[in-house]
Amino acid sequence: MKQLVRYFSIGLFTAGILMLIGIFLFDNKGAKELSTNEMISLIEKEGYHVLSNSEYISLSVNSDETKEKTKDKDTQDKTSQKKTSKKGETTEDKNKNSSSDEGDEKSTYTINIKSGMPTSEISSLLEKNKIIKNASDFTDYLEEHDYSLKVQLGEFKVSSDMSFYELAETLTN
Repeated sequence: MKQLVRYFSIGLFTAGILMLIGIFLFDNKGAKELSTNEMISLIEKEGYHVLSNSEYISLSVNSDETKEKTKDKDTQDKTSQKKTSKKGETTEDKNKNSSSDEGDEKSTYTINIKSGMPTSEISSLLEKNKIIKNASDFTDYLEEHDYSLKVQLGEFKVSSDMSFYELAETLTN
């Protein structure tokens, strides 16, 4: 056991000496140090952007304001879905996608979502069964609003008078 420890320590000692030799031989003391302006120009040539602290702060503040405006707009969209007209009908917003014309009946369908089923296939089934008009629009809606990863397995009863929001909530709950 003593001999094994001695060999191990000799190996560590040798490795240390080789590292010191490498440092002394290959030290880059002669390398040119770049000024700040030279570094910035090299970075910008590579396609990156360099911001000062004040530019970064103003950019992040503007980004936060934009997020708040978007959040407020989404809340207004949800409330506009719930408003009703004098006739008692729900007002249509951009996400409303009823496939039936005004004289047609509403369509209902029970969709069975299986494991590994992509959202595009779900949208296609809904389009074939006249629940939605355009499958790609619904797929885009699911991905844009982060519903595509939350779709649950099982059977869900849906109808053509449901908005994209209502359909997405049904399929994810």
